[in-house]
Amino acid sequence: MKNIVYSFIFCCAYLICGTSYAQRYQAMVSPGESIQAAIESAPDAPMNAYVILIKNGIYNEKVIIDKPNIVLLGEDRDSTRLVYAELASKRTIKEYKGKPVGNGVIVLQEGADDCIISGLTVYNNYGSTVEETTAHQMAIFGRATRTIVINCNVWADGNDALSLWAPGSNGMYYHADLDLRCPGVDFLCPRGWCYATRCTFYGDGRALIWHDGRGDYDKKLVITDSHFDSKSPVTLGRYHHDAQFFLLNCTMTDKIIDHPIGYAYTDKVLDPCPWGQRVYMFNVTREGGNFEWMKNNLDEAKGSPRPEDITAQWTFNGKWDPEAKIKALWNVLAYSKK
Repeated sequence: MKNIVYSFIFCCAYLICGTSYAQRYQAMVSPGESIQAAIESAPDAPMNAYVILIKNGIYNEKVIIDKPNIVLLGEDRDSTRLVYAELASKRTIKEYKGKPVGNGVIVLQEGADDCIISGLTVYNNYGSTVEETTAHQMAIFGRATRTIVINCNVWADGNDALSLWAPGSNGMYYHADLDLRCPGVDFLCPRGWCYATRCTFYGDGRALIWHDGRGDYDKKLVITDSHFDSKSPVTLGRYHHDAQFFLLNCTMTDKIIDHPIGYAYTDKVLDPCPWGQRVYMFNVTREGGNFEWMKNNLDEAKGSPRPEDITAQWTFNGKWDPEAKIKALWNVLAYSKK
């Protein structure tokens, strides 16, 4: 592992003692209760992490976060499930407190910065329960920055399952230990800076990852120590705008086809992408053999970074240290990794 999250954080036993609730959690939600109500009861602008513990169970609700420093913490990632069916073009809730709301089971509104989502299964099941389609149906959608999503199952029956799109493509996002599943396209698709580690990707026939890095040459999507697979042959990734990809120490099955991460349109009329193709890899291995475009080429990136240089802090140009925040909250966020 090249990141600096202490691995013991992710294998500690997740202990819940009745006497510790007041010390660890500011609110608790049980099945039959409303997660949204717990968020609405939080201070408008908590200065420190406001932790909402969500007990095991199934919660069929759309959750809108419009405050900073909210932590949604599930009791167990497989047993604490937020399940909601919603298509982007048929949103059930289009406005909240007078402001537009995006599609998603969990939506982080603009200004809901420094939030953490951990220990949950978040599933948008519109395509399998309402209408057979893989059109946009996000599981987590965000317009905030410094968003951390860790130790979660993020599933959707359609495109763009995990979509963090801060205005101006200026968001910073950190992901670790995610199980991402989507039969659609672009199911990890950040706009801005994103670091993801120890994640598993499982698709079905369309591109798995996407990035929008417009406006700043240093914006990037970095994925380390992760695994890519698909039910049917699939393209690894694509982009519609200026983008930059780094993949290190990743593994892939033979379902990843010989199609380099590249521009998604047939021409560049919509966005000329003046910085061109920027895809960098190190120690990527594919079952059945690597393709030429999977070769080690970090020396071609700006500054020729070494593999050990590529950390979360490097990704965010030293402007944000999400792993320090996770470490500071480890006694709250620790869980039994299965």
